[in-house]
Amino acid sequence: MKNKVSQFFNLTVLLFLACSFVNKPIPAEAPASGWTAAGNAAVGGAYLFFAGKYGGDITKQEMTGHTEVNVEGCAKGSRIFNFTLTITKGKNTSTYTNASNVLSTEMRDKLNSLSKGDAFEFRHVKAYMPNGKDVVDVRGSKFVVV
Repeated sequence: MKNKVSQFFNLTVLLFLACSFVNKPIPAEAPASGWTAAGNAAVGGAYLFFAGKYGGDITKQEMTGHTEVNVEGCAKGSRIFNFTLTITKGKNTSTYTNASNVLSTEMRDKLNSLSKGDAFEFRHVKAYMPNGKDVVDVRGSKFVVV
């Protein structure tokens, strides 16, 4: 019996020593707080892209020619069918609602009239999944004209 206890103790010490020389796994870098393409977007979910951007600074030149909003981070073929555009020009705020993914003429005119420091944001955005039945909420972000 004494011999078995001694063997068990020796085996325990040997395993302890063997494990102490094993390299511990190095944790991967923490994921960035957003996609590279999405700038400051949080990870996961569907995002509204306008002029190739998810919020942040935008120039009038970047906005020129863009007439629709798109959804990214969702199943391919998903499309926006409803959104609210809130425009803050100076101290005045205007709100426009649309039932498609295309900006109305009035929205485009208001966006083209913005100057540096003015902002706009897409809110209450809904998109259909590719099957045309399921609906998802889409995250919008604030754009600031520079």
